[in-house]
Amino acid sequence: MNIQLIRETESQNDGSNINLYWNKQIGAWCAYGYSAYGLRLFDKRQGYMNLRSYSDCLQMPCTVTSGESLGLLLQYSVEIGSQTATSIKLKMADTINFNAYQMWLHKLKGSSNDDAIIVTTHVSQYVPRDSFIPDGMSAFARNVKRISDFILSLIALTIFSPLFLICYIVIHMEDGGSAIFKQERIGRFGRPFYIYKFRSMRLDAEKFGPQLSHSGGDNDPRLTKIGRFIRAHHLDELPQLYNVLRGDMAFIGPRPERKFYIDQILEHDQRYTYLYQIRPGVTSYATLYNGYTDTMEKMLRRLEYDLYYLGHRSWWFDFKILLNTFCAIVFGKKF
Repeated sequence: MNIQLIRETESQNDGSNINLYWNKQIGAWCAYGYSAYGLRLFDKRQGYMNLRSYSDCLQMPCTVTSGESLGLLLQYSVEIGSQTATSIKLKMADTINFNAYQMWLHKLKGSSNDDAIIVTTHVSQYVPRDSFIPDGMSAFARNVKRISDFILSLIALTIFSPLFLICYIVIHMEDGGSAIFKQERIGRFGRPFYIYKFRSMRLDAEKFGPQLSHSGGDNDPRLTKIGRFIRAHHLDELPQLYNVLRGDMAFIGPRPERKFYIDQILEHDQRYTYLYQIRPGVTSYATLYNGYTDTMEKMLRRLEYDLYYLGHRSWWFDFKILLNTFCAIVFGKKF
């Protein structure tokens, strides 16, 4: 990504252009400066959510596109100035309001001042903001937890092996594509690992980059027929038993996130790094109360729950989370 080129291009933007750049690190199209605000307004009119933040590196706002949003941008643009493998320049019919842009920019830059996104949950009063939060579980308990996770995941993989085989076959038969989906996430000690799931979306689901899930994603048009079923019944998560067996994950712990989104969270709340003390989980305390995250506010609210879990986790706490997760799945709760 050519920082100087982006700055020069945006300095010449009259407010009617949306310039997109391919971010190889996250595999997504991003807009910066005036283009970021134009993209934000376009997505809002179309009813889409997107992730936006302030880039300290570029010293300008940044917005990440969703797959469907980019398709509509190409459709509604007045003119496609240029299109390469790493950049797309679009001319739109509308011109942004520069005063409104300055207000939006001020809010994004205000993550460290009075304009920061402030979230409140029923556990916020128990989560310190100005002091380190250590792991609430003793070293002995952590070791026992890891051994238990290994044994339980091995047993579960054996018991559910017929279900694994059925899911694998029907997913592959539907469109001939790979039944297993893998994606890089950040785990314990900030180390990257690949998380595994049964593929629930079309092969071209991320043709134009990642799209955040909405309301659990069951109504996502990118889902296949089989994918919609396994997503609704959480069968797509079964391959994560392999992640637990390997030691990448635990049964209970904060849900693992992609590096790009972690970077955005860190611009608002540096406490996210405290979560690197423990393994991410297949299910979490935050998931039960916060569900899927499709906005920065929800991400920060989820962080509050995860930090509370970090400081208070125990065998009993893990058991309650596991029991509540089981009940939620049985009674069809979406999360």
